[in-house]
Amino acid sequence: MKHTLRCEKTLELAAAVKNQEEETLELAAAVKNQEEETLELAAAVKNQEEEEEEETLALVSCVKMIISAGSSLVQMCIVKVAQNMDVLERKVSILPVSLLKDLLPHLNIYYLDRIETAAASKGISSSVVWAGLWRDLDQTWRWRLKSALPDQDWKQRCLERLFHMVLFTQVRRRGSYLSDLSDSSILSMTVKHVRVLSLHTSTRNICRLASGDLRPILSSLETRVTSLKLLDMKSLFKHGRKYVLFILHRLLDHGSVREVVLRRNPDSSFLSWLMSRCRGPQLTVSTAPETSHADGIDSRCRAELEEPAAKRLVLDVEGNPEVLCAEVSSSSSSADRCPEGQIHALDLEVSKREIMSTVSRILPTWLCLHTLHLHSDWLVSEQEMSVLVEALRRLFLDPGCSLTALSVSHVSGHTHLMSVLRACPTLQSLCLEICPPADTNTCRPQPSVSVTENRELRLEKLTVRSTGPMTVACFLPVLTSAPKLNSLHFTGIHLSQQFFRTLTGSNPSLKVLKLEDINLSDCHQEILQFLERSVLEELSFRDCRLLDKCAVKKDFLLPFVEALKGISSLRTLMLSQNRLATSAIEMAELFSGCRPSKITKLDLR
Repeated sequence: MKHTLRCEKTLELAAAVKNQEEETLELAAAVKNQEEETLELAAAVKNQEEEEEEETLALVSCVKMIISAGSSLVQMCIVKVAQNMDVLERKVSILPVSLLKDLLPHLNIYYLDRIETAAASKGISSSVVWAGLWRDLDQTWRWRLKSALPDQDWKQRCLERLFHMVLFTQVRRRGSYLSDLSDSSILSMTVKHVRVLSLHTSTRNICRLASGDLRPILSSLETRVTSLKLLDMKSLFKHGRKYVLFILHRLLDHGSVREVVLRRNPDSSFLSWLMSRCRGPQLTVSTAPETSHADGIDSRCRAELEEPAAKRLVLDVEGNPEVLCAEVSSSSSSADRCPEGQIHALDLEVSKREIMSTVSRILPTWLCLHTLHLHSDWLVSEQEMSVLVEALRRLFLDPGCSLTALSVSHVSGHTHLMSVLRACPTLQSLCLEICPPADTNTCRPQPSVSVTENRELRLEKLTVRSTGPMTVACFLPVLTSAPKLNSLHFTGIHLSQQFFRTLTGSNPSLKVLKLEDINLSDCHQEILQFLERSVLEELSFRDCRLLDKCAVKKDFLLPFVEALKGISSLRTLMLSQNRLATSAIEMAELFSGCRPSKITKLDLR
């Protein structure tokens, strides 16, 4: 009985366990179904997100296409307007500012010039466009452009460059700025902006200016060109001497040229022909007794100098201006008297032979010359310089002398500075490049106290560059005799402490001081004392070893900065190549405090 009951309970328990297992399985199946439904829901959500992302990307792409299409449409319209400016020019002024600004780069130079006024009235400057065209024409601009030009100069510089390229070489017509323009129309437009005419070896078409077709261009150049650069006359004469001389005659004698640069002079006869334009309206020779200090000017040369002014230097038939005008130009006859121009500024490359044989002989007649620069590839010897100084002395004896600025390169010896100033007491600007003898380490000052026998110099600007060792003692008498000096530039000269004291006492009006390649490490106190009393507007200490002997840089820089801040007139400060890279914090004090400096140009590189 008991056994039977035990079996029944066992069966009931087994049945209960089985039911429990079935319920567990059912629960597991329910959980599994729930997981599957969750996965299905997650997959649905993911699919929806993917669809929404695709729709978003499609919308963005569509928007981009619409924007691109709109921009392309605007650009197409701008190009079409630029191509039809002959019809639409009058209506361009009503365009919105943004569209007018976008239109300018697409115009050729003719219409760009014509609508500048309308653009300016809306506050739009064409300067950026002209600057871009100039850079496209001159591929060397990155190396030659030192500073930004004023707005009005970009256009003039661009069109002047374009004139030279069209007339003398070839222009690659790759931009819209030359579209629909012939060479003749480009020349007619650009010639109005030519101020400096450069003729050199590449100008093979220079003789075209003498032709009838380009006679209007030459006539326009006569009225506008003020500076003429003859950079290789030997090569130019190979293209036709007669026609080159005719063009030069028209520019110099019938035109407005007052400044001439001459390189590689072909012969002494042309130099004499050109230099005759440096004479005044009448040749006046001083009758005061004089004693020559040079052997290079003899009595025969003096006789030539004293010939009547009406007598012209005639090279040959083709060099006679009247004959040239009659032969080449149909507008004049040989009986007509041509005027003779006046050269006021001359930049001349001369040889040793030309200094002795030509320049020194005719220089005393250059009464209308205001500025003279003499360059030589060879060292000018003591004898040659003495001859040149004597010629200058005779020029300045004439009351009609106009020379105020003189520059001479490759002079041997320092004594010629004083010699030149004695010969030219009214000179206002003097620049000398001195090459002292290799065996001379010092120079002795002149025995006289003043370089002009106790007369004050009118010198306002002095530049001396030395290629060898020289001491400032050679130049202190000049500084003492020049109270009106306002600009001083020394390069490669050994200074003494007396230099800054002399500037303080003798040159109170000094506005510009430039010292280059000079050791100033021993002159700190003198520099500070000089700055305290100066009225400088520009100061340049370039490669002057300012801090070479400073144990603590701040000991000099802090008082130096304070002294600079005390100069209210100072606008330019150049301290390059003085190892100031680690002293930027000290130099920044220039613009802090209760009285910051007014410097607008600073160079600490």
